[in-house]
Amino acid sequence: MNTDLSLYLLAIRGTLASKTLEAARKVHNETAGAPPNIAAAQSLGDVSHMVHVPMEPAAQGAGELLILDMWSSMEGLGKFFADPHVQEGGSAIFSQRDPVVWTPAQGFTSYHIPAPYGQNERIVTTVRGTLSSLDEACGLHNRAIAATIGKARKAGNLSHEAYLRAAAPGTPEALEFFAVDVWMRADDMMGYYDDPEFLAGFDHMFTTEAETGAWQHPKGEWVEW
Repeated sequence: MNTDLSLYLLAIRGTLASKTLEAARKVHNETAGAPPNIAAAQSLGDVSHMVHVPMEPAAQGAGELLILDMWSSMEGLGKFFADPHVQEGGSAIFSQRDPVVWTPAQGFTSYHIPAPYGQNERIVTTVRGTLSSLDEACGLHNRAIAATIGKARKAGNLSHEAYLRAAAPGTPEALEFFAVDVWMRADDMMGYYDDPEFLAGFDHMFTTEAETGAWQHPKGEWVEW
C-alpha cells in the first residue's frame, strides 16, 4: 500500500457558455455538481472542487469562471477527464476553457495560517507566468515571501501556495509557475499588492509580465466539496 500523499491542482479557467451567471450556475450544478458525477470524481481522487468568478463583474454575458480542484491521484484525474460524458459537461459549462494540472513547486515556500473566528470573507488571487530560471526564481520568491509575510497577514492573508506545471523536466512548460493566495479582506489585500517592497521582491522572476487575477465566490448556491 502506498502511504505517500501527493496533491495535484487542476485549474480550469474559461469563458462561461451561458448568457447569465445564474444560468451558468444551473448548468454547473447539473453537470459537475450532479451527485453521480461527484461520486465518480471522488472515487478517483478528487478531494476538493471550488468555483470562483472575477471580482470585477463581466461587462456582458456570464463572464469567466475559475475552477480549482485538488486531486490525490494523477492517474485518477486523467481517467475521469478522459470520459466523453465529462468532456460534454465541460463544454456545456464553458464556451472555451484552459485546463492545466499543477504540482506543488518543490523548494518554493508555501504556507497556511488559521483564520480568526468571524472572518468569513474569502478572496482568491492567482499569478501565472513563465520563470526565467527555476533556481533563481525559487530564491527570489522565498526571500520575498519571508520578508513580507508579516505585512501579508496584517492585510488579511490566509495562505500562499506555489505550483509548477505538470510537464516533462527540461521542457519550456516545466518553467510555468502558478501561485494561489487566499485572503479575508479585499481592501487591505489590494494595498499589500501595491506595496513597493512586495513588487520589488519579484523583479526578474518571470520572462514577461505575469498574468494575475482576483476572484471571489459567485452568488447563489454552487455545488462544491
